[in-house]
Amino acid sequence: MNAESPGLHQRFLLEAADIRGEAVHLGPLWRQIASRRPYPKPLLALLGEFASLAVIIAAGLKAPGRAVLQVMGEGPVSLAIADCTQDLHLRAMIKAAPDSALADTATIQDLLANGRLALTLENHATGRHFQSIVPLEGATLAECFERYFDLSEQVPTHVWVHSSEEAVTALVLQKLPGADRKDPSAWARVQQEAARRAPQALAAAAPGEAGLAGLVTALFPDDDIRVYPAREVADGCSRSEDKVIAMLRGLGRAEVDATLDAEGVIAVHDELCNQEYRFTREDVARIFPD
Repeated sequence: MNAESPGLHQRFLLEAADIRGEAVHLGPLWRQIASRRPYPKPLLALLGEFASLAVIIAAGLKAPGRAVLQVMGEGPVSLAIADCTQDLHLRAMIKAAPDSALADTATIQDLLANGRLALTLENHATGRHFQSIVPLEGATLAECFERYFDLSEQVPTHVWVHSSEEAVTALVLQKLPGADRKDPSAWARVQQEAARRAPQALAAAAPGEAGLAGLVTALFPDDDIRVYPAREVADGCSRSEDKVIAMLRGLGRAEVDATLDAEGVIAVHDELCNQEYRFTREDVARIFPD
């Protein structure tokens, strides 16, 4: 993998402390996601959190599937969603009222008033879905997930995310069950070091696998670190007319013709990826050959 990778996810372990971590850096992929809609600064920050956390959760899936984060609220943001497959194909978007006046310091409660965040884990091998609700308690989505992991999985967790127009970089630390037996003071020390260094280190993170390894080393220069091979994060929004055609065939010729008669064209909008597919009467004739 080189510096031109769309995005990367990397695991690491502070061996003497028994603390595991994950780092995500989205560069070209992030710019592609952010370019699909105009996002003011507070929405860009929220989108970066959604995107990076979806990658981190999907990277932990044990079977082919998908992690989906979705919240619908009554504030300026009506919908925010990110999904990432087990092989790290990522999609993300936020839908907000076009005339919303958003302060740069807006919290998640300001943006998603009365919202409920659903985390859905899909297992494509079994067809089963597991869904849980993440309380929107905290000033940022990262803080909400810290509380979620602390309470639901009984794993002390800290999350940092830095978003800019150019890149998103995220860091997650989790205390393993045996950490206190190895070093009772390590978790407090590592948290303090990360809190002090993370803002600058995440903002300055270089792209590529070497950049992520350098980020981890800069955060914890005095620890023995085992860095695992990085995984590439790719765009999940490649166009696929075949899927849309399959959907139209599923609707049937009569319903498609009825829409053609009423509208003159079949227009299918993929809102998550902000892509539109249009089919004329001639296209429909090829989809439904006699």
